[in-house]
Amino acid sequence: MKKAKLFLVCAFWLMAAVVGNSAVAEEFVAADFIRFAAAKNMSEVAAAKRALKMSTSAEVKAYAQRRLDEQAVLRAPLEALAQQEGVTLDYSQQGSYVFIRKGETFDTAYANKRAAELKRMVRVMRKAMLAENPDVRRYAEQALPVLMQHWYQSQQLVRALNNPVPTDSLLATR
Repeated sequence: MKKAKLFLVCAFWLMAAVVGNSAVAEEFVAADFIRFAAAKNMSEVAAAKRALKMSTSAEVKAYAQRRLDEQAVLRAPLEALAQQEGVTLDYSQQGSYVFIRKGETFDTAYANKRAAELKRMVRVMRKAMLAENPDVRRYAEQALPVLMQHWYQSQQLVRALNNPVPTDSLLATR
C-alpha cells in the first residue's frame, strides 16, 4: 500500500513535469510534495522512537535522539507551507518499518534503512528546488542542507556498525 502511494506521488511528479506550466499541475505537484515530505518526516520520527526502544547500540540511540530533536526543524516550516497551500496533513497514520534481513541486527537494519530513505529525500529536495512554486523551492532550499547532514550522519552510522573500531585500539602503540 505504501509503495503504491509512493509510486503515485512519483508518477504525479513526472506527469506535472510533462504538463509544464499549467496552474492545475503546479497546485497538484505542490500538494503532493508537501504530503510526501510530511510522510517522510513522520516516518523518520516513528523510526527514531522505535530505535530508542529497540536498539542495543549507544551510537544508534544517540543518532535516533538527534533525529527526533532535529525533525522539528523540518516539520514546523513544512506545516506552515501546508497551511499556506491549503494542504491538510494527516498525522494519524504514523508508521515506520525496518526490515531485518537474516543475520542482520536491528541496529544495522535501522542504519541501512535511514541511509536509503535520506538519500531518497535528498534527491526529492534537489528536484523540489527546481519547482515553479516559490514556497516549495524555499522550503526545499532550507531543508536540503539539514537532510544532507542527516544523510551523511546515517552513512557514518552504517560504517560504524559494519566496521566497529574498538576505542582502546586507537590508543595502542606498537
